[in-house]
Amino acid sequence: MNKVAVIGIGAMGSGIAYISAWNGYSVHVRDISQEFVDQGMNKIRQSVMTGVDKGKLSPLEGEKILKNIQATTETEEAAKDADLVIEAVFENIKVKKEVFSELDSICPENTILASNTSTLSITEMASVTERPEKVIGMHFFNPVPAMKLVEIVIGEKTSKETHQAAEEFCKSLGKTTVKAKDSPGFIVNRVLLPTLNEAMKLADSGVATKEDVDKAMMLGANFPMGPFALADYVGLDVALAALNTIYEAFGEYYKPSETLKKLVEEGNLGMKTGKGFYEYAK
Repeated sequence: MNKVAVIGIGAMGSGIAYISAWNGYSVHVRDISQEFVDQGMNKIRQSVMTGVDKGKLSPLEGEKILKNIQATTETEEAAKDADLVIEAVFENIKVKKEVFSELDSICPENTILASNTSTLSITEMASVTERPEKVIGMHFFNPVPAMKLVEIVIGEKTSKETHQAAEEFCKSLGKTTVKAKDSPGFIVNRVLLPTLNEAMKLADSGVATKEDVDKAMMLGANFPMGPFALADYVGLDVALAALNTIYEAFGEYYKPSETLKKLVEEGNLGMKTGKGFYEYAK
């Protein structure tokens, strides 16, 4: 495996592209507009600069990473001869299926098509392709360079060969993998999101303030950050979309907090907008 394409270069896609290029892969990234491409490439350049400043990269290694990445707004240009394509667009099953259908028509028959989805069905994405055995989930975590885990998600028709290739790729990036069957939320979000949601409902009902809930979970349960701070970091729109997927699959217990829904409706999405459950300096 030599060439990797990443479709969507927001926070997750830019991180996946960066870590892939760092480990010697030829990476082609694509987003829907030049503005988004420029924003994504700026994130990658910032990651390189931070790595050099902290001594994790030499200036020469930083230059090599950037040389390994080519950016475009054209899916065909990015993916036409890729060995692996990783989709990292917004968590919307309709959009993802459109991307997979397009990739299936563009890519060579041996190309593996992976999704970075955190909750959505790999089997459903695979259903719009002629290669369901080569479709797999590869769920990275944010920030990608720092987080060691990748969830490998096996669809109903994912082959053992595709699974093995995905494992080997992730390990070549220095990641640890866990395997999950295709079920909403997989492992981490199936456990984590109800915890975040329960914390929000606790505050909604007046049992405790968000500040005290965060403090309690950090000092009493050894969480590195509290549930509200973590939700702000992840992005409240991302958290809500993921919770809705699990709610639709498993029922009332997973119904999203009313406060969470209200914040998203108001456009207060957490750290990325400067305000969520907490306020942040821009």
